[in-house]
Amino acid sequence: MNTFQASVRVHVKGRSQVIKTEVRAMNAQEARWLLWAQWGFHSIQAGPSQIKNPK
Repeated sequence: MNTFQASVRVHVKGRSQVIKTEVRAMNAQEARWLLWAQWGFHSIQAGPSQIKNPK
């Protein structure tokens, strides 16, 4: 599993804001599917980009 970071636009109490979030997935496409499922199809603003895992 890899860790991916993305910026997503969310609506909270009538306001829209961009937040950074992380998701663990096998590849970037699966990370994108997970973000779509959680936040919505048009919510992804940037990413997902893989974060280097420290060894």
